[in-house]
Formats: sequence, C-alpha cells, structure tokens
Amino acid sequence: MSNVLKYHLWHVIVYKTARLCIIPVVRLGLSYRYEKCVQKSSTALIFCNHTTLWDHLLIGAACPKHMYFVAGEHLFRKRWLRILANGTVKPIIRRKGVPATEVVEKIKTTLAEGANVWMSPEGVRSINGETAFISPATGKLVKESGAGLVTYRIHGGYLRSPRWAAVKRKGPMHGEMVAEYTRDQLAEMSVDEVNAAIRRDLYVNAFDDQKIRPAVYHGERLAEDLETVLYVCPHCCGIAKLHSKDDLFSCDCGFAVRYNEYGLFENACEYAMPFDNIADWDKWQRRYLQDQIPAFLETTSVEPIVSDADQRLYKIKDGETEHLATGRFALFTDRFEFGEGDEARIFLFEEIAGFAFSLQMKILFSCKNGTYFEVQSDYPRSAIKYMVLYRYLTGKPCY
Repeated sequence: MSNVLKYHLWHVIVYKTARLCIIPVVRLGLSYRYEKCVQKSSTALIFCNHTTLWDHLLIGAACPKHMYFVAGEHLFRKRWLRILANGTVKPIIRRKGVPATEVVEKIKTTLAEGANVWMSPEGVRSINGETAFISPATGKLVKESGAGLVTYRIHGGYLRSPRWAAVKRKGPMHGEMVAEYTRDQLAEMSVDEVNAAIRRDLYVNAFDDQKIRPAVYHGERLAEDLETVLYVCPHCCGIAKLHSKDDLFSCDCGFAVRYNEYGLFENACEYAMPFDNIADWDKWQRRYLQDQIPAFLETTSVEPIVSDADQRLYKIKDGETEHLATGRFALFTDRFEFGEGDEARIFLFEEIAGFAFSLQMKILFSCKNGTYFEVQSDYPRSAIKYMVLYRYLTGKPCY
C-alpha cells in the first residue's frame, strides 16, 4: 500500500466530516449553488475548471464520495500547514514550473489503489476569465489511469474572485456536472478524443456567461491590480505602462477604461475602446507579442525586452524558501537575469526545465540541474508577460 493510502479510512472520515461543515459555508458565505456529482465508476479522476482558490471546497461540496486533491506546493510552504494537510487530507503535491512526472505517478498509484483523485487539468486558475490551456498529456494520463472520468464545470468563480484582484467581490457561483466517462468508454476513445472531450466539458468564458445570465459582482476598488494580467496598452502598444486605481485602469498615454460590477469595461477616455472584457484584451495582447518576436530577436543582448525592479529571488528546497537577492528581474532574448552588472544571476533559457506563475504574481521556475526558484514582488506587476514571452522566444505555443 502506498503512503498516500496508508491512512485511507481516516482520510475518508475527515473528508465526510469536513464536507458536512463546508456545505453551509459555500452556500451561504460564497453564494454557491451546485449540482451534486453522483458517479457510477468505482474509481474516477474528477476534473473541473479552475477559477478560484476555493475550488477544492466547491467541488468537495458537490462530491459525496471521498477523493484526494492535487494541490500546488506553493500553498504549503508553512510547516504547520504542511503537517495539518498531511495529517488530514494528504494532498498530492505538484510543484509548479517543474516537470510533472512524479505527480503523474502518484495520481496513477492512488487511482490503482481504489481512491478518487480531483485535479484541475489547466494547472492554473483562469487568467482572463476563459478556461486556460489544457496539456495534451492530460488525455494520456486519463487513458493510462484505468479509472473513469468525471467532468464538472464551475461558473461565476472568475468574476467573484479574479486571480488578479486586490479585493474579492460578492456575487453568485454555480456548479454543474457535465459528463461521466466510464473506463470502458475511455478505452474506446483515442487520446485526442479524450482531450477534446475534456476541453469541451470544462470550457467556460465568464463574459459569455454574462451575456446569457448577467449577474452583478459587488466590490470596492474593482480594477486594482488588473495590470498583473493586462500588460499591453491597446492604444499605444506600450508594455507594462498600465496602472490601476479604484475602478479605473489607465495607461501613461492617456488611454483609460473603467471596470464595472458586471466585469466589463466602460470607456473612460477620448480614445476608442477596442475591447469590453479581459478575455478579448488578453488574447489580443498575446497575438501582439507573438507578432513582435522577430523585432525582439533583433534587439541587442544587453537590452532587456521587459524587466521589473525591486524583485525578490528565493531558492526553494524541501518546501522551505531561502532569500537570495533583491533587485531587477529581466527577460532577454535568450535568458532571464536577476540583478545587474557583475552581481547578476543568469538563467539561460536552455538551462530552464520549467517556468510557471502562481497566485496573483509569483514567478516559479526550475533548472535542469534540479534547482527551484521563486520571484516575488511587493508591488503589482505582471508575471504572465514573462511566461508568454519566454514561451514565444523558445518556440513554444502560448494559448
């Protein structure tokens, strides 16, 4: 028996007890209404789209049957929290910015021993209100797991708790069970067909939802920290020139919009407003950066494409963080640099094993030699722009 399932009965008792306590909390405290997830398969992978930090509570309320959760390592850095989590729910820990080989094996082992596993195949909370990219390797995992698959969709989470926001809002959320695929059904499907089903079942666009069923999401300082997600001005095309205050989001060039309680933009300047929502703006800025890659590659190796001052670099080992330096974090055509001049730490793209971001704006990356780093900021800046540019510069798609 694996370490995950050594205390399985205890984990089931904790789950059942916690679920009884959580249901009134999510219904009353989070305005969450849900369809119960009743599975036919004896063992299943349970997938849902990822929109809030409460998704494990939202899916747990909907699923009476016990399951183990896949969760990010960055959520358990505090020792007391790791001890509490391991002693009660035993999460399957995934390190962001690191190849997923180890966590995939843990998932397969857990399923093989008869327990359900929940995960969000996106790996990140929705960036722009639309379900994020789902790796093609997900279908392979499902096929090899030997278990069933349940897909569940959560609506309203992004507008109630945007990953970029300084302040959460109040407003409705609801969950629906989309489909269940038995082990026999999955055996008859190709990996591509499984991936297509997952992407279809989990797809949500928060702004399309608002057109069908408009809902108000009340809050204060509605636009604050939006620059952590939107970083290219649609008027002047300046990068990292956008700033937020209260409900106003504006650029140094004078372009400005207001973010309203429906999660939509209203024009607040004399210039045309090309987008009324975050998803359309984000897709445009990604295309814009992709189109600029040939020009970026012509820049000198001493000039960064983007950079942010006063960042903090940490080394992560065994769940503990060690502060290494404070200074400029910059992206060049072939590398990341932390610091400047003789004190600069250089991370060549060819040495990077994985690159990711978490929470609002933490940057996480690992090197092929096994070292693992995190970059933090005390002021709002976009981690996503580094991810997008890194992928385009290294010839990887960015969805």
